[in-house]
Amino acid sequence: MIDEKFKQIIQSKTGCAVVLAGSDSDRAHVDRIVASLKAFDIPHRVRICSAHKQPVELMNLIEEYNAIGGSVAFIAVASGTDALSGILSFHALGPVISCPPDGPNESCLTNPPGSSNAYIERPENVGKFIAQIYAGINPTFRRHLEQIKAQKLHKLRKTDADLRAKSKGT
Repeated sequence: MIDEKFKQIIQSKTGCAVVLAGSDSDRAHVDRIVASLKAFDIPHRVRICSAHKQPVELMNLIEEYNAIGGSVAFIAVASGTDALSGILSFHALGPVISCPPDGPNESCLTNPPGSSNAYIERPENVGKFIAQIYAGINPTFRRHLEQIKAQKLHKLRKTDADLRAKSKGT
């Protein structure tokens, strides 16, 4: 069941995410993904649903998200054979990112034709990728991306200037 508040966020078509884990044993990995989403103020929900043990429930969940009609990205968190990303990327209408806790995991890289998922090994990078997907329609995500870029460039330029100043003395 998807809560009404999140349905409204999806329908607003400003971008959001669902972290879908195959089991609760991947909690630490999920927590790092969630932290990356929070860094960009990306609305999100976390769900647990095993593709192997709960296939009917997974399909019902995907159909429920598809029926809402909006902008939602899915992050599949599954180890081993990772059927989760394959099923999600074939049936979900939104983009799917595979971020397995046992990366590099080639299982989610070899999904059959018709299953198209992105692969991000580092959970800390997932939030930025989703912000980039929706930056064209969400000014908050765009602003975060621009700020992070400006901060990184400022730091690099300062480090460069410091090193140049030190090397002049020798």
